[in-house]
Amino acid sequence: MEITDQKVTAYIQGLYKPLNPFLGRLRAEAEARNIPVIRKEIETVLLTLLQIKKPKNVLEIGTAVGYSTLCFAMSGNVDHITTLELSENSCREAARNFEEAEQSNRIRLIQGDALETLRELQSESKAPKTFDFIFIDGAKGHYLEVWELCKPLWEPGTIIVADNILFKAMTAADEYLDTRRNKTIVNRMRAYLNHVTEVPGVITTVMSVGDGLAISVIEG
Repeated sequence: MEITDQKVTAYIQGLYKPLNPFLGRLRAEAEARNIPVIRKEIETVLLTLLQIKKPKNVLEIGTAVGYSTLCFAMSGNVDHITTLELSENSCREAARNFEEAEQSNRIRLIQGDALETLRELQSESKAPKTFDFIFIDGAKGHYLEVWELCKPLWEPGTIIVADNILFKAMTAADEYLDTRRNKTIVNRMRAYLNHVTEVPGVITTVMSVGDGLAISVIEG
């Protein structure tokens, strides 16, 4: 189910304007193929955060066809993006999109399981030592593991954004659960939110926008 009133969501999405024609076309093509990309209202929140933060190095977990990656790159507020994606097919398509958008030189795309590639990034000499903006939008059952693996990669002031955190309202209430399989994901989402809202040195806000957004800031 939608976590916000459908009329309100439709109104907010009606205010949306694509960042540029390329991204407008890429979004339309992805939506026509039922490929998940960040929702319009999530995109505007992310672009606003980037305008405020102006991060030098962004780490993204979950690339898909590279739509959100290109939003970061083409915002004019980011120097470099490292993005992690499990699917080989998605990586190939994302790489083509990066090339077509003429943004390949600012994006590093790494194929593989994020739980492994994040460990590799911690010791890799050519990777940035730290990231000042992290976007978590990968496998929904592994957010807390990703958070823990990102610890050596962040710095004071880093913003960590986790998408789909309310998971069609199922995170908020068991009455919305639709399958037994989703119960495990929901429990892990709740564990993630419990952690990031209670752990010392982190300020977190949970927003009922899109499918739920958790924005955490590492205190310095």
